[in-house]
Amino acid sequence: MPNIYIEAYGCSASQAEAEMIAGLLKQAKFNIVKNEREADLIIIVTCYVKSPSEQKILFRIKQLSKKKLIIAGCMPEGIYQKLTVVAPEASLVSTHHVKEIVQAVEKTLQGRKVEYLGKSDEIKLCLPRIRKNPLINIVPISSGCNSNCTYCCVKLAKGKLFSYPKELIIKEIESSLKEGCKEIWLTAQDTASYGFDRGEKLPELLKDVSKIPQDFFVRVGMMNVKNVIPIVSELVEAFNNEKIYKFVHLPLQSGSNKVLASMNRGYTVSQFEKIIDLFKPLKCQNWTDIIVGYPTEGEEDFLKTLDIIKKIKPDWVNVSKFGARPGTEAAMLKSLPSKVVKERSQNISELVRKISLEKNKEWIGWEGEVLITEKGKENGQWIGRNFAYKPVLISSKDNLLGKIANVKISESVHSHLIGTI
Repeated sequence: MPNIYIEAYGCSASQAEAEMIAGLLKQAKFNIVKNEREADLIIIVTCYVKSPSEQKILFRIKQLSKKKLIIAGCMPEGIYQKLTVVAPEASLVSTHHVKEIVQAVEKTLQGRKVEYLGKSDEIKLCLPRIRKNPLINIVPISSGCNSNCTYCCVKLAKGKLFSYPKELIIKEIESSLKEGCKEIWLTAQDTASYGFDRGEKLPELLKDVSKIPQDFFVRVGMMNVKNVIPIVSELVEAFNNEKIYKFVHLPLQSGSNKVLASMNRGYTVSQFEKIIDLFKPLKCQNWTDIIVGYPTEGEEDFLKTLDIIKKIKPDWVNVSKFGARPGTEAAMLKSLPSKVVKERSQNISELVRKISLEKNKEWIGWEGEVLITEKGKENGQWIGRNFAYKPVLISSKDNLLGKIANVKISESVHSHLIGTI
């Protein structure tokens, strides 16, 4: 059978799609190879959430365009016209048509260009997988979202919120646990919006997942503050279970209410702070996201962002420089000077790195259980996560993958903790 090489970019949902594509093709008796030079056909699972990501992937597509190529993921829906120019012979399979990948591969190998496009309510659960990490199952719980942020192009590709049936999510998790998975990532464009279209709620899902009898841990993906507000009490209660990692990813995006309003985010800074405070008793690790240089961000607005970061001291902040995305409302606004945006990005990035190091130093002396899920860069190094999903690097001659180690933290750097068994 022909050899297929798959290259994936983007978020955890995109990585999950790549795993499903590989699984479906293997089930259809295709060979999945790790070297593009061996491939009869290449599939590139794309992301276009930011301009740098788009440019990087478009350059890669150009490199691969002389081979039989399928472009999958979000780009086919988001920047269709660009793809027809960059790779006119490539077949296109959008994020809504993962289950049709086998037909697309068969036809493309025959020399035909095919396009599987358009929105659909495809449930991406209980499909065969080839997991990048056999210990981690990335479980999409919905597609699309119920927000309309002015800067976001992802909704143009993903569409409106479509939550997957809870019973299928449970079935997917149970099946992966039988296959040896120890860590479950619940992922979505916004996990907090889960069930809003079905009369259900994320806390209910988390409580039912926690009832599954095997030993495993759950990481809850990014949650939009707007959608956490109406469920926050139940959500904190659901997180208070030993199977749920104490890890909360709430994108703030700006410390200025004026800028948040112009972004159409649907919440205020004080509402964000209140949610952080409610999770504090659980000793959660807090992540957030900040967009620097949004067109309506003045110097005072940026200083407010610095102030709130200093106040709440998140464990990590994903800092992004604003870049206008095609088809969004924000693309019609006048951009700030690039020099100003660059300076602000540097200032906040320095602050973030400093705070992250301070937060990690607080863990020195901690003792507890760590689930080992990865090999380190060097022989004898292992990477695991503690109850707060803090990455811990340890050294051991034994094979620790999939095991729980009792660890004491002896050192820390800004990105992770260092421990000894």
